[in-house]
Amino acid sequence: MTKEETIAKAESRWYEGKSPQEIVEFQLYEDRLCMPLELYQEAVAKVLGRPVFTHEYKEPEKLIAEYEAIKAADGSQSKQSHEMA
Repeated sequence: MTKEETIAKAESRWYEGKSPQEIVEFQLYEDRLCMPLELYQEAVAKVLGRPVFTHEYKEPEKLIAEYEAIKAADGSQSKQSHEMA
């Protein structure tokens, strides 16, 4: 996203009414912050199930890997539940 696109996205308040999962699904993969930092940090902490410290945002690839591992685990649990039924 360009700087202008980021500003427009933030001004649209796209994050309002979104779940923490939806916020993380979008914002974690963007280089530029498109929402208030406090709300983003809260969403990431809820989705990852742990406190996330400010310095961790400097290495988003680690947060992405953690998030994707959680998504994969959730998917396999759901799949196992359906297979057992």
